[in-house]
Order: sequence, then structure tokens, then C-alpha cells
Amino acid sequence: MRPPRILTTLLLLCLSLLPGLVRGEGQDNNPQPLPDDVLLPMPGGRTMALRPICIGEGSGSYAWKRFRLGDPAGGYKESPTGVALGGAFKVSQSAQEDWCYYIGKYEVTEDQMFAVMQGPKEYEKSTLPVRELPLFAAEDFLRRYNEWLYGNAAKDVPSHGGVPGFLRLPTESEWEFAARGGSKVDSAGFDRKLPYPLEQLAEYEWYAGPQSSHNKVKKIGLLKPNALGLHDMLGNVAEMTATLYQVEYYQGRSGGFVAKGGHFLSDAKQLRSSLRTEQEFYALDSKTNAVAPAKKQTLGFRVVLSSLVFPNRDVTNRMTEDWEKYRQGIAQTLPAAMSTSATSAKTQVSGLEANNHLLRLKDELVRSGAVAAPVQQELDLLASSLQDIQFTIGQAEQDSAYAWVKIGNEQAFFLTKEARKLPIIDNLIQSALSAQRAEVVAKYREREAEIRQNIDQAMSSYSESIRQLGTVSATAVQGGFDRYAQFLATRKAEPQQKLLQMVRGHVEEYLKVKRTDDELWKKQLFDWNGGQQPSP
Repeated sequence: MRPPRILTTLLLLCLSLLPGLVRGEGQDNNPQPLPDDVLLPMPGGRTMALRPICIGEGSGSYAWKRFRLGDPAGGYKESPTGVALGGAFKVSQSAQEDWCYYIGKYEVTEDQMFAVMQGPKEYEKSTLPVRELPLFAAEDFLRRYNEWLYGNAAKDVPSHGGVPGFLRLPTESEWEFAARGGSKVDSAGFDRKLPYPLEQLAEYEWYAGPQSSHNKVKKIGLLKPNALGLHDMLGNVAEMTATLYQVEYYQGRSGGFVAKGGHFLSDAKQLRSSLRTEQEFYALDSKTNAVAPAKKQTLGFRVVLSSLVFPNRDVTNRMTEDWEKYRQGIAQTLPAAMSTSATSAKTQVSGLEANNHLLRLKDELVRSGAVAAPVQQELDLLASSLQDIQFTIGQAEQDSAYAWVKIGNEQAFFLTKEARKLPIIDNLIQSALSAQRAEVVAKYREREAEIRQNIDQAMSSYSESIRQLGTVSATAVQGGFDRYAQFLATRKAEPQQKLLQMVRGHVEEYLKVKRTDDELWKKQLFDWNGGQQPSP
């Protein structure tokens, strides 16, 4: 028996008022809406859902979040490395402003690809993540979508300094910070291999096997999100990043690009927030036997909305005003090249992190109940060992600093001696030219070229020694100069002692700005006179 027409009408009206039961095209793009979702319009009435990822460090010009990228479980390919992450937009959070960036709530779908690229037809209305496309296709999608946004919906795009943001692939740091739960989880949760209990993994991620994906890719938004409201971060499809692959994160040569996360064919045991793989830009096509842009059925992507650092003059002026305060403050504890520096800064930070982890472990044990005396003893021994290691590292640093100070001063002194030969050689050349003695002129010019080559080599070595001194602690640098000054004093090498003051000044300049000034330093060394009388 058919229901009366009025009942049918009322039923349809009620259903239309229930979110998620009757979904339009826009809702297919955001199957699990949240109140603070950022929805960017797309062609054809579709949307791109983004989540704000706030770093939790306030709204200062140089606010950044330092965290540990990687996990020891991943071996040397994921060796833990300290990195710093900044936001792109100022966002109000709990009555305070914070720096945030926006990342795709879901992996980009085939339907979204269809909307922007107008094909292929089989993608239309599919909420499966787009995959089996090269990096260049993802970048082309982003380019076209940005152009469409600027032309049709610029006012809807979050802005910084009055300039709308732009979509791109996330960096590895942005991706992993979001995958770990960002500032929404405590430090212990952030450092875990997984951002949720292992026994609940199937509730959050798609992986291989009958308990999860059945080895098939799944539609977006079917499972629970992480603490930041992001879906399928560690599974379903691996995701492209804008970061070039390097062994041990920032060590060694750059290769392909980094892909993050596991996928629907990954074993559950493989999944972790730090998982990273190297993806090739090009690969041999088995069908055509030709090299073509590489693509994989397990690789997709999600977007990040970012901004310019210097969108206008006001922002530039404000950052310029804040720079000195920043440089004299927190910047001294985190050199710009922290992750690429030699062992000095990295081992200091690692030592502090190890101590923090040890203290955290002790607290957890105390909270869990009585701590057995043998366990307490082992923890105390571990703390003592860490202190010994830090002391040993400090001694090694000072030895290294001493060696580089010695090399730098010796190279500088050699350069000054060679420089004082140049005017003498020039006078001899001029005299030979006046006497029209071509063979003698040629001989002296050969000698002049040799001297200039010696100077260039000495200058290169000198600058390198100063850069190396920038990789050790300030205490080690001071100790290295003091030890070498004593060495020169015992040798009564007065000219080298005088020159050491200039070398110390150049090191201090480098530590302030993190760059050498070879031309200025070379001129100063040329002008320096230690009282030596050279002979050509």
C-alpha cells in the first residue's frame, strides 16, 4: 500500500534536514563535516575541505614549532632529526592568535581531479582518492586549481598580508606534523609510532588484508579521523610531498621525491607516522620500453594551503623590526642549519631530548605504581651515562675547534705572506717591461699567477675553517681559541698571535649572520701587516 502523498512529502522534507542522509555533490567532497572546516569552492559546485593545523607557538613574527621528525624504528632512512615548522596564516585559537597552515582533510579524489581537469570521464562523481598519476600531473592539477580560485573565488581563500594563499603539495615536515596530531596531542602521544592504539588501527586506517582494505583502495572519509580531523593519513594511498628524498632526512645527496604514509597494500605492522619512501620522477614503461613520468596505483596526494613569507611591505618591515630580538633570543638556540650541521648542535639537542625522555619515563613509572629499586638504579645509571656522553662530546668538540682555529690562523698567516709578495713582483714586472726583457716578464708573470693561486687556495681553506667553527658550540670555540693562543705564546709567535685577533673577529661575524664575507676578509688580510719582510 502506497503512503499518502502528504506523508511522502513530509518524509522527504525531514530527510533533507538530516545532515549526511541526503547528500549533494558538495557533501560527497566532505563526508564527515566539522564546524571549523575550511571549504574552498571548486568548479561544478564541488568543494575542497581543509583543516587548520596550528603550531601552538603564538603569533610572533618568528614563531615556530620545533619537533622531532622520524622514528628509530625506521632505521637510518628515518633517523630522528630536529626540525622547525612555521605557519602560513594567523588564525584565532581560543581567543589568541596562532600561526597555522591548512592541509587537505582528505586525499584528493578522482571527482575533484575531474572537476579541475575536465576529465577523464570515469573520474566524475568518484570519491576514491586519485592515484596512478605522476607528480607532474598533481602539480598541473594544483596550478589549474589555483588559477581557477584566483579567477573565481579569491575572496574565499585565506590570506596573509592581504594576499590570498596558494595550494601546493605539503612538505615532509608539514605532513608528518599533521599525521602525528600536531599541537592537539601531548608530547608523549606525538612521539608514538602511531597516533592511536594499535588495536584500534582498523578504525582509522586502510591497510592490506581481510581485517581492513581487502587489498582495494577505499573511498575517502569512511573511517575515523585523527586528532586534527584528518582522514586516511597513514593508509589508503601513500601521499606525495614537495620534499626531495635524502638519506637520514637532511644528510647526503638528494634523489627522487618523498612519499609519506602507507597504503591499501601495506602490512599493518608497516604503518607509522614517520614512514617515508623515495619515489622516482621517471621510470621505464614496460609496455613501450621508453622512459616516462613514473606513477603508481598506491600513490596519491593531498593539498596544503600556504602563503608567501613577505606578501607586502608592512609584513617585511615588521619582520625586519622583530629580527634583532629574534636573533638575540631563541635563534641562538636553533641555528638555521640545525638539521644539516655537523654533530655539534645535533648532539646537544639529542642529548637534551634523551634527558627529557628519561625524565618522562621516570614520571610514568612513578604514576603507574611503586618503582622497584633495581629499575630506579638502572635509570640513575642511564642518566649518569648520558652526562658522561655529553662531557665526552664537549671534549671532542673543543679538540675539533682547536684544530680548525689552528688551520684557519695558519692559512690566514700564509695568505698575508703571499699577499705582500704581489707588489714586489709587480715592480719587477714593470722594470722588465721597461727594459723590454720579454722572457723575464713571462717568468715573473708565471710567478705572479702562482702566488695568486696560493692566495685563492688559502682563502678557500680559511673560509671553510670558519664555517666548521660555526658547527660547534660557542663554549668549544672559545676553548679552541684559548688553547691555540697558549700554543702560540709558548712558541713566541708574536705575528700569529696578533693575527689571531682578526681571525676571532671573523668567526664572531660569521656566527652572527651565518655566512662568510670572503671579499671583505681577503681585503683585511691583504692590508694586515705583521712586520714580516717577504722575498719573492
